[in-house]
Amino acid sequence: METLWQDIRYGFRMLSKDAGFTLVAVLTLGLGIGANSGIFSVMSQVLLERLPVPHPEQLVLLYGPGLRHGHVSSDEGDGSESFSFPMYKDLRDRTTVFAGLAAKADFPVSLTYQGNTERASSDIVSGNYFETLGVRPALGRLLLPSDTAAEGGNAVVVLGNGYWKKRFGSDPRILNQSVQVNNQLMTVVGIVQPGFDGIQLGRVPDLYLPITVKPMITPGWNGLNDHTDYWVKLIGRLQPGISQKQAAAAIAPTYHALLQEELALNSGLREQEKKEFLAKEVVLRDGARGRPILENDTGHQLLALMGMVALVLCVTCANVAGLLTARGASRQKEIGLRFSLGANRWTLIRQLLVESCLLSFAGAVLGLIIATWMSNMLVHFASANEIAEGLSSSLSLPVLLFTTGLALFCGILFGVGPALNATRVELASTLKNQAGSLASGLAHTRLRRVLVVSQVTLTLLLVTGTWGFVKSLYNLRHVDMGFQPGHVLQFSLAPQLNGYDHQKSIAFYHRLEDRLAGIPGIVSYSAVEEPLITDSDRGSNVTVEGAQADSPDSQHINWNGIGPGHFANLRIPLLAGREFTRQDSAEAPKVSIINETMARTFFPNGQAVGKRMKFGSGTDPLNIEIVGVVKDSLHSDLRERTKSFAYVPYEQEKSIRSLTYYARTANDPENMASSVRQAVRELDPSMPIYGVRTFEEQIGQSLSGAKLVAVLALAFGMLAAVLAAMGIYGLLAYTVTQRTKEIGVRVALGAGPNRVGWMLGGEVAWLAVIGVLAGIPLAYVLGKLINSMLYGVEAFGLTSILAALGAIALISAVAIYAPLRRATKIDPMVALRYE
Repeated sequence: METLWQDIRYGFRMLSKDAGFTLVAVLTLGLGIGANSGIFSVMSQVLLERLPVPHPEQLVLLYGPGLRHGHVSSDEGDGSESFSFPMYKDLRDRTTVFAGLAAKADFPVSLTYQGNTERASSDIVSGNYFETLGVRPALGRLLLPSDTAAEGGNAVVVLGNGYWKKRFGSDPRILNQSVQVNNQLMTVVGIVQPGFDGIQLGRVPDLYLPITVKPMITPGWNGLNDHTDYWVKLIGRLQPGISQKQAAAAIAPTYHALLQEELALNSGLREQEKKEFLAKEVVLRDGARGRPILENDTGHQLLALMGMVALVLCVTCANVAGLLTARGASRQKEIGLRFSLGANRWTLIRQLLVESCLLSFAGAVLGLIIATWMSNMLVHFASANEIAEGLSSSLSLPVLLFTTGLALFCGILFGVGPALNATRVELASTLKNQAGSLASGLAHTRLRRVLVVSQVTLTLLLVTGTWGFVKSLYNLRHVDMGFQPGHVLQFSLAPQLNGYDHQKSIAFYHRLEDRLAGIPGIVSYSAVEEPLITDSDRGSNVTVEGAQADSPDSQHINWNGIGPGHFANLRIPLLAGREFTRQDSAEAPKVSIINETMARTFFPNGQAVGKRMKFGSGTDPLNIEIVGVVKDSLHSDLRERTKSFAYVPYEQEKSIRSLTYYARTANDPENMASSVRQAVRELDPSMPIYGVRTFEEQIGQSLSGAKLVAVLALAFGMLAAVLAAMGIYGLLAYTVTQRTKEIGVRVALGAGPNRVGWMLGGEVAWLAVIGVLAGIPLAYVLGKLINSMLYGVEAFGLTSILAALGAIALISAVAIYAPLRRATKIDPMVALRYE
C-alpha cells in the first residue's frame, strides 16, 4: 500500500509538470465518461430501478393474452394487461398464491379546492392496493379494503406526496378537509409516503381514489359489473417461498373455471373463438420495477443512446492512448535511466498505469459535472414533452458507482498499451541521448496507427447510425399526414369531470362553438373525441351491408367521434358525400363517414355512400348510414400505416368524456390562446382547459423522442469525429517529427512538396481505408439492430456509407493539413542537423 501511495504522489507530480497534456486528456475523458454517466442516470431509472417498496422481488404483474370479446382499454398494445373488474375480484378471492392482489386504473379528474379548479391525474385503486405494495402514509391513513367494499365506496381521497407539496404547500391541515373531485365532495384522509410515485414510472398520480367510485370518475362508463369490459391492471405480491412459475400453475385451474363461467356472457362467439377463449392462460411477469409502459416506449432508444456513448468512450480511450503513446516516447530517457538504476519493468508499468488511472479519475470528476448537466437536460426534456414525469436528475449511488467503475476500466484500457510500449526501450541508444532506437520508434508508430484505425472504424459506426436517426427524423417531419396543421390552435375540455351530464355537456359544447365562431381571427374550428397525433385511438369490429357472418368484411377498424366541419377545417379532402352538420344530432338517424381505405376494403366494387353498417356483430340491424368518404389521414402517430377508419358525430355518442378542439386562425395561433381561455371562462369559470398548444407543437411533441435521439446521435457523432481528427493529427505530427531527417534528405535530393505530401498523406489514407473496411461489416450489424427504430430509411445503405466516407475524408483532410504543411516547409539544412 505504501508503494501505491508513492506511485500516486509521483504520478501527480509528473502530470502537473505537463499541464497541457493533462488538461487535454482530462477534458477528453470528461466528455466521454460524462456522456456515458448522463445517459446511464436516466437509463438506470427506466430499465433497472425497482419500486421503492419492501421486497419488490415478490411483486408480479398479471397478463391474460388471448381472445377478448367486448370493450378493451389498453396502454400496452394488445390489451393482455387488462382484466374485467369482476374477474379481478374472482381471482383475488379464489386464489391463495398471493399475499395480496391489487387492481388499479388511471383517469384524469377535475379537483376543486377553495374555489380553484384544475385538472389532475388520478389512480383509482382497490382497497388493498397500498397494503399489497407495503406503502405507508406520510400523514393520516391510506385506502383500506373497507373503502371499496361496495359500489360507490367511501368518498375519500389520498394525495400523492408531490401533489400535496405542489398544490397544498405541504400544509398538514389539508388532512380531513373536503375537496371536490369531479364536482363530488371527498375527504382527504392521507398523504402517501415520499418517494412513492405509483407503480408506473413516468406517470405520477396526483390522487388515489377508491376503485368503486369509478362511475363518478368516468361518467357514462361504469365497468364495475361488466365481465366483457377489460380495463383494470393487476399487480400481486406472491406468498413467501412461491415462485412465479409455481404461482402461474396454481392459478391455471381457477382461471379456466372462471373462463367457463364467463363464456355464457360472451355472446356472438363462433365455435373456434370459444375454443380460443377457453384456452387462455394467466401469465405472470416480474413486477419489481412496476408497469413497463415507459420501458416499452423508450427502452430501445435509451439502449441505442447508451450504445452510441459507449462507442464515443472507445474513441475517447483510443485518443488518450495516442496521447499517452506520444508522451511515453518523450519519456524514453527517464524510463531508460530508471531501468539502469535497477527498476524492473512491472514497477514502471504499474507507475504508468497509476498515472493513467489518475487521468481517468480526474476525467470522471469532470464527467460527473457533465453528467449532471446532461441528466438535467434529459429529465427536463422528458417532462416538457410529456414523455415521462417524476424522473430524478440527481446522480444516485448506482450512477456514482457506475462512473467510478467506468473510470477504473478506462484508465486500464487506454493505459496498458502505452505503458507496455513505453517500457520497451534499448538502454544503450536511450542513454546516449539519442531519440530512441529504430525498433522503439517503430513500436510507438505501430501502436498509434492501430489506434487511428480503431478511431476511424468507430467513427464510421457512429456516423452511419447518426445518418439513420437524422434521416428518419427528416422523413417523419415531412410525412404526408393527410391534413394541414399550420395556423391551428388546439385545446381540450372535459365538462363531465365538472359534473355536467351528457345533455348539459352537449349544450356547453354548442355554446362554446358559437363563441368560437365570433372570435376575430378564428377562421374555422372543429372538435374530436380522440385527439390527433397523441398515440391514442380506439377501435371496434364492424359489420357492413352485404357482409356474411364469417366474412372477412366483418373486421376490426378504428373510429373517432367528430364535430361538424372537421374535414374542411383540417383541409382533409372530401371524396364523396357530405360532412356532418349540427342536424346530425342524437335524435337524428345515425350516420358515418369513412376513409378511402375502408371504402376500398368493404366496397371494392361499388359505391360506399348510402350503404349501411353497424359496430359489432350479431343480429342487430345495420343502423348507421354511410354519408361520406374522405381521403386517408393520420390519426394516432406519424408512423402509423393506413388503416380502415370511420367517423361518427360526437353528438350521437352515448357519453362524451372530453373533446379536443382545433381552431384554424388567420394569424399566429398562439396569440389566440388568451381569447379562447376567456371564452371558456365566460361560459364556466371553473372549467379547466388543458392541452393548449398549436397543432404543430403537438406534432413536434410526438416527435420528441426521435428528435432527442437524432440530436444526441449527431452530437456524439461530431464528438467522435473531432476526437478521430485529433488522433490522426497526433499520428502525423509524430511521424513528421520522427522522420524530419529523412524528409530533409528527400528534399535535398530533389523531392518537391507535393511528393513529400503524398508520401505522408498516403499513409493516413491507407489507415483510413483499413478503418473503413473494418467498420463496414460492423456498420451492417449495427444497422440491423437499429432499423426497427427508424422510419423510411435503413441505417446501413449506400447513402449512409457515402455520408460516413465523406465525413471521414473531411476530418482526415482537416487533421493532416497542419502537419503536412509543416513537413513540406522543412529546410533541408535544418533537418539534417535535427536530433
